[in-house]
Amino acid sequence: MTEYVTKAGIRLEVERIPRQQIDNFTIDRPLPEPPTREVEVFGGDVEKVPILDDPEYRAALTNYYIELGCDKADLITEAIKILGDVDFAVDLEELRVLGLAQGDGRADLMRYIILGNAEDLEKVIELVFYNSTVTDRGILEATQSFGVTWMGQPLAALIPPKSNVMASRIFGDRQAAQWTHYNWEEFSELSGQEQSAIVAFYRLNMRLSWLGTK
Repeated sequence: MTEYVTKAGIRLEVERIPRQQIDNFTIDRPLPEPPTREVEVFGGDVEKVPILDDPEYRAALTNYYIELGCDKADLITEAIKILGDVDFAVDLEELRVLGLAQGDGRADLMRYIILGNAEDLEKVIELVFYNSTVTDRGILEATQSFGVTWMGQPLAALIPPKSNVMASRIFGDRQAAQWTHYNWEEFSELSGQEQSAIVAFYRLNMRLSWLGTK
């Protein structure tokens, strides 16, 4: 768990949520797909290329990220505990009057009042994810702590040849879990930092194996 103080001075205890919730959250919200057009490429072949400046696609992408931010605020609510004697009854009532509070209002209170500052919301979301699942920050910290180098250079900086294989991040995490003899349920129960350390350890060993074949 991590303590965080908002811009307004509200002290929060940030814990974790089950990794499965984050995975399902990501799977259930795929990015909008841009329209495509056919372009003739080398050899006379025709290839479909995305039209990234299409106005409807750009509008859909903007709405996607706005809704994603709101949904993430709801997702992390259960991982946050307010520290100290702070009464938000008046704020909650104001939200109800404005029609912005549903149910017990906890998620809406968190979104509009406690984490109403965009910077606070972003940082707390990052902390919940850091505590719950594999993150770039967790991988970087673990990689730096391992301190593995090759010919004086950080091993992680070495990029193996490009592969034609493409996969989601979850696939790579499952590979790392299997490689270290965890079943997926056991791996998912670990802290986000430990999950990240295992993935970093796996990636470094794959790079060492690649160097051993040169």
